[in-house]
Amino acid sequence: MVVEYFEFAFKSITQQKARAALTLLGMVIGIAVIVALISLGSGMQASIGDNLEKVGADRINIFPAGLLSSGMGPPQESVPFTIKELNEIERLPGVKDAQPYFFRSGEVKFHNEVAFVNIGGGTQEILEIYSSFYNLKEGRYVKDIDDRAVNIGIRLAEDTFERDIRVGDFIEVNGKKFEVVGIFTEIGNQQDDTTVYIPIYAGQDLYDARGEISMMIATAEDERKVKITADRIEERLKKLRGGKDFEVATTADFADQINQVLGILTFVLGGIASISIAVGGVIIMNTMLMSVFERTPEIGILKATGAKQKTILLLFLTEAGFVGLMGGILGFIVGASLSLIIDVIGTAYVGSMFQTKITIELMVGSILFSFIVGAISGLYPAWQASKLRPIEALRYE
Repeated sequence: MVVEYFEFAFKSITQQKARAALTLLGMVIGIAVIVALISLGSGMQASIGDNLEKVGADRINIFPAGLLSSGMGPPQESVPFTIKELNEIERLPGVKDAQPYFFRSGEVKFHNEVAFVNIGGGTQEILEIYSSFYNLKEGRYVKDIDDRAVNIGIRLAEDTFERDIRVGDFIEVNGKKFEVVGIFTEIGNQQDDTTVYIPIYAGQDLYDARGEISMMIATAEDERKVKITADRIEERLKKLRGGKDFEVATTADFADQINQVLGILTFVLGGIASISIAVGGVIIMNTMLMSVFERTPEIGILKATGAKQKTILLLFLTEAGFVGLMGGILGFIVGASLSLIIDVIGTAYVGSMFQTKITIELMVGSILFSFIVGAISGLYPAWQASKLRPIEALRYE
């Protein structure tokens, strides 16, 4: 019996191919947009989650207030940290280690070409902490005793200048010559992959900022007590600085904040895309009403030969659901293809951290959602068809 319902639906749709194609189009567009947006949000969440796991759950980042502001709210003055504050943090119970990090933006010159990138100054221990990120493609890591050596990101080495930078080449950073002793493998984002990594003391001297620390990275002795250790750091710094003009964030805090933002963004964009689905549902309803109008004599014959009201209702509901199902399948294919295109373009311009993610759950959910919307849109037309009286339907011309 179920097969007969689908045969009836397929026959009805193929009789009006142009109308069926236009009806499907609304659903296809809506599902395709939703699939592309959700795959983008899911991919970014997965990518960020993977990268945060590489950092380690025992890491605690301390940075001055306003350092990471992006134009939202009133500007805050960023006051750097000092060696004294670093030493105080390192002595706190629960803190295994604390490392300084110094960074500024700067001018890099290579063979008369100039680029403006981030200059990061850190210790050998920082490179060990982030060894999952800072893998070397070639060369060696800089050492604390180096004063004219740098490591650089792969995009700075291969994509920024007309000629590739190789290990052993010299570059100018803010007018001073440095030898490139190592090139990192791809980290996954444009900013990190174009960074110049320099020993912290050389970096501070380069900017005449000896003793200045842009941020600190602490390691907790026990991953299970990271939050307690972070709170301890915050209280200590409040006393040292006379107030809270800084931020303390664990890896888990970063993950929660990023996932919350991505979740809201995905929800909002998905909601906007759902408008297309609503339009598609209205189109299906309109098409089904026209179908009921055109096939009134056929409905009369079915009723006259014994078809029950329930049977007529299910026939037209199946047809509407079938349209939704086809729209969902085609929409998923289009959306997945669009997602792959976005992935290729995003990776090329942003880095491998940019990715989209197509899952079985997304495929099944999008197709099922489209089917349900189609079936709901067909409820009223199906009810209208089932209510027709046989004699009036047969007399209809």
